[in-house]
Amino acid sequence: MSLVNANVLVAKKWHLSFFSERKVARENFRLSFTQAYILAIVLIACLGIYYIWILNQNATKGYQIRELQGQYRELTFQENLLDIRIAEGKSIDAIIAAPIMQSMQTVDAPFFLVMRDAPSTPKN
Repeated sequence: MSLVNANVLVAKKWHLSFFSERKVARENFRLSFTQAYILAIVLIACLGIYYIWILNQNATKGYQIRELQGQYRELTFQENLLDIRIAEGKSIDAIIAAPIMQSMQTVDAPFFLVMRDAPSTPKN
């Protein structure tokens, strides 16, 4: 009396190649403990290098932003100084004190022509 399963005999007789190739490929694709350990260490090292590279890029960009902010503050300060100088140049005191104004003749009897007299307060 033999104890052989009938399904096994049928599977061997017809030879279903798809299932057997898949099983063989799966059995050959096993990693040993040492190989898995080395692969994990290599993966962790690559991720660590990538992390350090990203940190370096962010630090470089932060430094550049800080430099640009300093230049912006300096240029804004210079613009304000130029605005002050322009305002001083346009002021009435600067115009009156200008040497060209000193050489002009003064008006003895000024005459003003008024086209319409507008009241300073509205009438109710």
